[in-house]
Amino acid sequence: MWLFLVPSLLGGGDERPPAAWQALDQAVAGLSKAADEPRSFGFLVRGFATGSAVESAEDTAAADVSGFALEDVDVYFAANHGDFAWRVSADLDQSREQRSVELEDAHASWRHTEWFALTVGQFKPRVTRSGSIPASELLFRERTFLGAAFDAWDRGFEIGGHYDQFDYWLALANGASGTQKDHFYSGRVEWAFNDTAIEDREGARGASRYLRILLGASLFADDGPKPAEGQGYAADLAFTFGPYAFHGEWADLRDFARTIDVFNGHTLDVADGQPLAGTLSRRVGDELELAVRYQRADEADSTTALGLGANWSPGGGPLRFLAEVEFVDGDQRDFSLFSIGASLGSSGLTRPFAAGTLN
Repeated sequence: MWLFLVPSLLGGGDERPPAAWQALDQAVAGLSKAADEPRSFGFLVRGFATGSAVESAEDTAAADVSGFALEDVDVYFAANHGDFAWRVSADLDQSREQRSVELEDAHASWRHTEWFALTVGQFKPRVTRSGSIPASELLFRERTFLGAAFDAWDRGFEIGGHYDQFDYWLALANGASGTQKDHFYSGRVEWAFNDTAIEDREGARGASRYLRILLGASLFADDGPKPAEGQGYAADLAFTFGPYAFHGEWADLRDFARTIDVFNGHTLDVADGQPLAGTLSRRVGDELELAVRYQRADEADSTTALGLGANWSPGGGPLRFLAEVEFVDGDQRDFSLFSIGASLGSSGLTRPFAAGTLN
């Protein structure tokens, strides 16, 4: 579907998008209301067509990395009432592996003071910045290796808050063992070097002209059954400066294993190592952003990936077109992926503890 939309939009050259597309942008913006309004609801659809010039050497069904995929078909409902808030969201994508609606967020929050807020229910513990970026704000099709490892919803509770230039989160959740006695523990702190924290967004879209720096550090542990049992710590740095943006992250994992899918069906185990990633992007004008990303999984197969991507936001609205190529290398894998697709809508999330919000 998205492949047929691209030529029609590109056909206008340097002209503004057709009136029909501007009307669509306004309609979607109306559905995807700001998260700090008393009540909000909206949707997000992200679809991609992928081709691979060189397939993996692994002769398994999981190595089929070509075809069309819906990364997200999400809806959300949320409300803020003074110091209380709630949010419910679900993924409606019925992929070949999943034939039912998947509940994502289902939690309520209460803010006692600016530096103490409590969240109870099903939520995504904030471990790495890359794992907490809303899907609608991703710069590439997929998250980084570390981001994908912590892109998971769990049941439990979390306390957090804002003080001066610092934000913190402490979470206790079920973890890999589910409702058994073992749990997942995590703690994270972020320091905004220039007073104001960077929004939960990849890249330089909407960034200010002055330098903004955000430093983050995390500790985490899972008491669940092997191979998920383990612990680790992580650190990350994000900055924006005019049209430029950078995000770097690193972690030390000790007996802490997670299986992720960031190559359209080709799974990857992140465990027992020091994975890292670096992403640099630059806006070109108001609508186009170019990016490069390098990643190292540091797992048994020594997987590395180099990604080159482009984002185009016609009119600056909620519709974005994405194109990227990934070059993946490892002891047992060596392939490339080319993806083109689009993102329409919003996840309805802002940065936690931002002025006037509670999420």
